[in-house]
Amino acid sequence: MPELLKRVGFRRRRRGFGSATQLLWNRVESNASLLALCRHRKDLTDEDETILAQCQEKLDAARWCLDKPMGRWSFSYWELIHEVDGLLLMVMPASMLVPRALEIQQQFERRVTDSRARLWLGADRTSGPLPRCVHGLTRLDESESGAAAHPPLDAEQDRYCRSVLRGALDSVNQQVDKTFWQLSINVTLQIFSTLLLLAVFVISFLLLSRELIQTWPSELIPRGLLLVGFAGASGAIISNMLSKERFVVATGATSRFFAYHLMVKPVIGAFAALMLLFLEQSRMLLSVDTRTGSTGVDPSPALFHIVVSDEQAVFFTLMALAVVAGWSADKLLGSIMDKVLGRLLGQSEKVLPPSSPAAPQQPRTPAPSQR
Repeated sequence: MPELLKRVGFRRRRRGFGSATQLLWNRVESNASLLALCRHRKDLTDEDETILAQCQEKLDAARWCLDKPMGRWSFSYWELIHEVDGLLLMVMPASMLVPRALEIQQQFERRVTDSRARLWLGADRTSGPLPRCVHGLTRLDESESGAAAHPPLDAEQDRYCRSVLRGALDSVNQQVDKTFWQLSINVTLQIFSTLLLLAVFVISFLLLSRELIQTWPSELIPRGLLLVGFAGASGAIISNMLSKERFVVATGATSRFFAYHLMVKPVIGAFAALMLLFLEQSRMLLSVDTRTGSTGVDPSPALFHIVVSDEQAVFFTLMALAVVAGWSADKLLGSIMDKVLGRLLGQSEKVLPPSSPAAPQQPRTPAPSQR
């Protein structure tokens, strides 16, 4: 047992192993055991020997991905394991291939639901290449109908069925990996968003003071504007943490998605919060007043009036509105711009001086005719 633990890496790494790491090592050793059984075949060809050598190299690379002292390469590990699974289908004995073929068909029917399902399974889910190859390998139709046993598949047919199973398994693995990578990216994005939100909280705590609450927003100072921008950015960050939308792609330039959600969206949220503050100060669309400062007839042209108890409530109301603006900044900015332009055009038409009517032209008197 100590020698086995040393071989799989448990003795080389000093840190603790969680259940996920143990499952990964078990998967490697399971494929290694299957590889050892495949080597005992009597009818191995040169091509089979090459495939077995490739499987051994990929298993060693998978062990290295897990046994790294710093940083585990999970994506590379699963790519190597999936390649080994596909290669083992080409060399494993026929008796071991039967349960594997049934498992691949069951996973394909359950996981692959797009246009590939019709291509591999057929219109009736029994006439496609995958069901026919599985029936040919397992001979399910013979046991059900009681017909005479057909001769076993020749070498060419056996190679064809194994290749079909390998392609179907590759489609299943691609679907599983895509879902896993999307989940991994979403969780990583939420973790980074949490760290960024904590940093915003710390900076906002340093900027906030009693004097700022008492004088805001009558005195627009850079520190207060920065605080409003941070409030809008925090709303955008929280939307990242609570969003259930998955990435469209799981591989490729995923760093651009991180840059958009961790940099672009907070900046847009901060701009939306500042835009809302400017509109409140201009009384164009929104106004936040106290009960003592508001009158029965409000001369401001704002469409929405919010009345609160005191100046402190005004400050926190504006902060709450800034967070909401950052939450839905992409939708809010478009509608705000349209309304602002509409109000500006409407007010400009009201203040334009009326055009003076043109003075009537005096009728010309005919000149006296000369005799």
